[in-house]
Amino acid sequence: MKKIYTSFLLILILTRCSSLLDVEADGRISGDILTDDETIEQALIGAYYNFGGISDGVSGGELFGGDFIVIPTLLAHPQSIEVFWSSVQAPGYANFVDKNVSDNPRNSRVTENWRRAYEVINTVNSILANIDNLSPANRDRVEGEALAMRGMLYFEMVRLWAPQYTATGVTPASTPAIPLRTEPILDVSQISTPTLASIDEVYNQAASDLDMASTLLAPLGKNGTRISYYTCQAVLARLSLQKGDYANALTHAENVISSGEFSLMSDPLLAFNNPSNSDEDIFAIQQTLSNNTGDRTSGVGITTFYSSLTESGLGIFGILESAFNSTFVLNSPMFAASDVRGSTDLTTNTSTTSNQISTAFYTNTINTLLLSPSKYLRTDNVLPIIRLAEMHLIRAEANFETNSNIVTQSALDDINLLRSRANISTLQPSDFASDQFAFFDTLMLERSRELLYEGQLLHDLKRWRVFFDPLPDEFGIGNQFNINDPWDDKFILPIPQSEQDTWTGG
Repeated sequence: MKKIYTSFLLILILTRCSSLLDVEADGRISGDILTDDETIEQALIGAYYNFGGISDGVSGGELFGGDFIVIPTLLAHPQSIEVFWSSVQAPGYANFVDKNVSDNPRNSRVTENWRRAYEVINTVNSILANIDNLSPANRDRVEGEALAMRGMLYFEMVRLWAPQYTATGVTPASTPAIPLRTEPILDVSQISTPTLASIDEVYNQAASDLDMASTLLAPLGKNGTRISYYTCQAVLARLSLQKGDYANALTHAENVISSGEFSLMSDPLLAFNNPSNSDEDIFAIQQTLSNNTGDRTSGVGITTFYSSLTESGLGIFGILESAFNSTFVLNSPMFAASDVRGSTDLTTNTSTTSNQISTAFYTNTINTLLLSPSKYLRTDNVLPIIRLAEMHLIRAEANFETNSNIVTQSALDDINLLRSRANISTLQPSDFASDQFAFFDTLMLERSRELLYEGQLLHDLKRWRVFFDPLPDEFGIGNQFNINDPWDDKFILPIPQSEQDTWTGG
């Protein structure tokens, strides 16, 4: 199949035409024309391929299949205190560990993910521009999936490439963020210096896309392994929570949980390393041995980085066990001894295979002084992107916030579901009678424990800001002018230099 992606970036079109579309002598971007169900369906498959970061070598941005997990994880966990990262084996990622990425717009991972994201956005824009060429039987599904992809990408990009959303303050929602494109680029002459849409405009576009996609996809239920109505609702729950819109976060999370379409696995470890979607997966990246985001031989991909098993990974991402219960590391999950999410196997070696791992962590077989996480053991397993467990955490937090910080039984029920299956004690409202804010501490711990190394902690830290501090909201991680933290802007990815050069005519 000939790829039918077009690119938002002039530099991308001019340097990667062999893998995208060709530029004709008159400046038109050529390729398969989206005239019928077959060509449009092929375009959608191509969009999914890039959206999931299916590996095409070290030059490919991994997006949801890797870098949208790996990069926030590295930014949130300090090297030498919590994790060790082998930058020699994974060039381009060292900046995220060293927190100097904002000073380096030429970082290869920033550039490739930016490029790949706008490739997908332009592809789905092309699909949407030609949606009338589809038969009525397929139109709603294809339009819904395309809109959802665009909304999901814009939401992830505004979280990574812009300051945290705040209604007012030093960095309000009107702050310029990233380019916002809803029409396809079909001709080189159409490419010009874009206007940077505000944080609020990007959030609104993402929400609008996901709302419309929800309506279109609702009749299809779980929609197989593709993006579904429930995927859209789950991402809208995330988006609303990130904005501090707790009422809508509660509604969207409730829509997913109450549907009965998903159920928690009996053991939190069973939510990972599955050859097909588990009952807990709301959306997951589908992989096979021949079609995945990268493995030991390719040297890229989340399994390569996280797994140290000889059959699959290089163990680049190593963990210091002392961080699990540290009183020094502020974001330590503080695992209880019985918590299966902190269980460790210290007997693994170079002969250990993935089917022998039954704990959350195991001895890193490359560096036996470190541990490896077991969430991504094999490249032919699906990669969970949104799980039902997260919806319970969102609903608990939204319940707490919409009830004037009063600990309700319903909020505790959601937390207790996860604590109980992790084999730790459940909680009662009376446990917080003397300190209602202690519930927030518990919530932060449970999110850290349940979603550890899944790329969510950085975004949590940005939106939580200074929970107990009377200072305005802008004084928190992820705002460019946070006078309390000289490293604050290190958590915002820069617009790539190659992109900036095209804007200035360089």
